Amino acid sequence: MNDAAAAAKSAKAERSPKTRSDDAAPGASQRFLPGAAIVVAGALITAGIAAVALTPGLMGARSSAAGGYEEPTLSALAAGEIAAAVPTLDPTTSQAVVADAKSCKAPLAWVALVERAGAPSGMVRIRSGAYLSPAFHVTGVPQRIAIPYPAPYSAGRGVLSLVGDASDLWFYLTPGWFIETLNGAASINVVWTPGSPC
Repeated sequence: MNDAAAAAKSAKAERSPKTRSDDAAPGASQRFLPGAAIVVAGALITAGIAAVALTPGLMGARSSAAGGYEEPTLSALAAGEIAAAVPTLDPTTSQAVVADAKSCKAPLAWVALVERAGAPSGMVRIRSGAYLSPAFHVTGVPQRIAIPYPAPYSAGRGVLSLVGDASDLWFYLTPGWFIETLNGAASINVVWTPGSPC
């Protein structure tokens, strides 16, 4: 191997995604994929997902200026989508957050869940701060789900957890998170940019 080929191989190895375990409970493999693997979550909801072999971890994660990788971003639900999103919330515990979203005090966030085509269907709940969602029967059809932010909206960061049993599971934030096997709970740090709630 000549010097130029050796240098190129070394540079490629330095750019390879690193494994990180601080964002997930044991059993949820965390590996970051190249930017080409990310798919816009909105397009997934409307167009579905093609069956693609993916490595577990964050899809499309970018390196941060401080080193490591940027944490996934949680997106706000548009004010006009609140009424349609209410059925995905727990009716016994979500009245206050729905009222806050409708009165422009703090928005609701949204995520999406889907399993790879052919995977056995699973049952998953989403924990966001003190809120625990209803159980969702996860299949190959994407489900868009409203959740309250996991910390005060002004904080700009928090932790989301998936609780249940599923395999080949995509949890769409920006970037998306792929979990090969969920058996119990897995958590991920998320961020958002506080702004005008409406």
